[in-house]
This record gives sequence, C-alpha cells and structure tokens, in this order.
Amino acid sequence: LPNIHYQILVNSSINEGMASFLISMDTTEALMEIIQLSDSSVDPPVDEIGYGELLITEIMFDPSALTDTYGEWFEIYNNSGQPVNLQNLILSRDTVNIHTIADSIVLLPGAYFVFERNDTATDAANSYTYGSDISLSNTGAVLSIFNKGTEADPGTLIFSVDYGGDNFPSLAGASISLNPTKLNASDAVSGSSWCLSTSVYNTGDLGTPGAINDLCQ
Repeated sequence: LPNIHYQILVNSSINEGMASFLISMDTTEALMEIIQLSDSSVDPPVDEIGYGELLITEIMFDPSALTDTYGEWFEIYNNSGQPVNLQNLILSRDTVNIHTIADSIVLLPGAYFVFERNDTATDAANSYTYGSDISLSNTGAVLSIFNKGTEADPGTLIFSVDYGGDNFPSLAGASISLNPTKLNASDAVSGSSWCLSTSVYNTGDLGTPGAINDLCQ
C-alpha cells in the first residue's frame, strides 16, 4: 500500500539439519507532510498594498506631438520587494476622474508600468489603456492610486502626488519625471525631486515611458 513502511523480522533456526524461517510483519504508518509551492511571479500576494509601495514616477499631461486625447500618459514604479498585481486598483485624478484597472497585471519589484489615455500615446510594451475615464489637467492635479474598493469609495491610499504643487516643472511636449535617485514616497511628493524629461520617445515628445527616468540635473 502507498505511504506504508514494512518492517520484516527474520528468525532462523536449524533442527536436525533442516533450516526453518519464521517471518513476522509489523507495519507502521509513515506520516508525510505535503507543502504546496507557488511561483510568486505568476501568483503574487493579494494582500493590501502599503503606502509608497507603488510610486507615480512620470507624467505626460501636455503632449505636443499628439493631442491630449491621444498623447497623455503616466508611469508607476513598484517600490516594494515583491510582485504586485494591479488588477482592481483604482486610479484617480482629483477624485473626479476615476478608473478601476480591469486587467490582471503583475508588476515585478523595481519595474515600471505605463497607463495611457490612448494606445497611441507611447510604444511601451508594459502599458495599459484607461481610455476617457481620466484626463490630465495641464495646470496641475492630484493623481492617485488606491487599493481595491469601489469608485465611489476606494480602498486605502497607495500613493498620491499633486503635480501642480510648488516647484513642479511644466513644459509642453515634455513629461515631468521623478529623479531616479528619489524613488521613495517622501521625496516623490516634493516638486524639487522632479524635472523635465530630456530623452525623445517614439512620438517625438520627451520622456521615458516604461523605463528608468532621466537624471535630474
């Protein structure tokens, strides 16, 4: 039988030149512990994401090569030490424009991801289109990410930045980007940690969608 250990005892004796064997069997049950393993990159934890574990790191709110409808986008960064599934997280601009992420998107630690108003905004492979639910004001707005909830009552705040605040840069045709040396929640909300992008991406505007940001000078 499976999972059974058999112990066989052999007692032999010789009587008038004849050998005889006595075999007795004593069975004991062998206990087995089964541990189920999973690949965390495929099946990441579903626990609530803590504040600052995702950061907003780049925002294109005023494109020049395309109109706002086709060219707006923003980028996030996984600042945690584990894969994060973005499905059902809530994106918000000023609590007026709200979108719930429909797709299952696993973002690995240290990776970037782009959210686009239209799929023409960038050629980043690591991207998701939120459509007309969110428009990015050229004069500044509070852009936020929340844990799962409802659009009327989102879950806890993961990260929020007011890109119209003090010292935040602004220039048509260039995204604003968080200095890659400032990838933490306390620095990321300060305008002095942001600068204008200098690299050209596929539309001809300036930015680094889905990739490490330009260093701020």
